[in-house]
Amino acid sequence: QGLDLREFSCGQTLRDSESRRLKRPVEAVCTAWLCAVTGAGGALGNVLKVSGTGDFIAEQMAKTAIPIIILPFIIATLVRFVQGSGTVAMVTAAGICAPIIQAAGASVILGAFAACIGSLFFSYFNDSYFWVVNNLMGIKDTKEQIKHWSVCSPIAWGVGFVELLILSIFIH
Repeated sequence: QGLDLREFSCGQTLRDSESRRLKRPVEAVCTAWLCAVTGAGGALGNVLKVSGTGDFIAEQMAKTAIPIIILPFIIATLVRFVQGSGTVAMVTAAGICAPIIQAAGASVILGAFAACIGSLFFSYFNDSYFWVVNNLMGIKDTKEQIKHWSVCSPIAWGVGFVELLILSIFIH
């Protein structure tokens, strides 16, 4: 009865099947989990800043030939590959790298751009954007979805990386 009252108060129809009504709370928990993971990425970034670890990493990166702006790109790519969500990858990489990029004196805007580009790496089923793109294109078959979007997202990732490198020459 509590579930029916919740659905009625939210404007949901009571004619939905019981299985559909029971899926809604599960979807809400999944959304809350995504927010928690995203928030953890931001919190980790703050820990790096406050503890001085960000400064240390920036100093170590300055000793190498690797541009500091590549760091959020790499972290976003790795998080995206392991965890699957582009949003979580982007926010986590930005949260972790912002204090490092600031300490190195690099452009934080370019750092944000790098995190966004890194999060494009191979979109697949457990990424909400995968479903948004495929639904907007009207593709229902899973094989077709993978062929059209999962193949295109790494191409966008690669082109974006080249653009990032070109921009890093002009923006510091």
